[in-house]
Amino acid sequence: MFNKNSTRDKKTNLDHITINTVIDEGMLIKGNISGEGAIRIDGKIEGNIELKEGIILGEKAEITGSVKSNIIVVHGKLHGNISCRFLYIKSTGLIDGDIEVGAFEVELGGKYNGTLKMPDQELQHKEAPKSKKTAEGALLLQK
Repeated sequence: MFNKNSTRDKKTNLDHITINTVIDEGMLIKGNISGEGAIRIDGKIEGNIELKEGIILGEKAEITGSVKSNIIVVHGKLHGNISCRFLYIKSTGLIDGDIEVGAFEVELGGKYNGTLKMPDQELQHKEAPKSKKTAEGALLLQK
């Protein structure tokens, strides 16, 4: 009757990527962040974020600014636009802004207010890696 493989238990592709930087709860950063790696944010950022690998916004995260990366997972709040290949809006996630994405998933309870664009480009047709091996392989191919 109930699906044992619920989406709550499903890990995202970013769960298999090495996190290079963590901005912990209670931290406030005013300014832009850019780089090659992946980041987890549990604090507050007032500025734009552009990272090549990925971005995880924890449940306590509050971002005011645009966000751009390969993979983005939103558990917290984002007030700004998103541009990425793969977007995961979790049940506690809230996005107030426009989204441009190749593919996305919204858990029950996740919210976004804005326009959604899924460009008719190559990235829309590429499938997201499903396992640790394929996620790492996809990242190696990008480098």
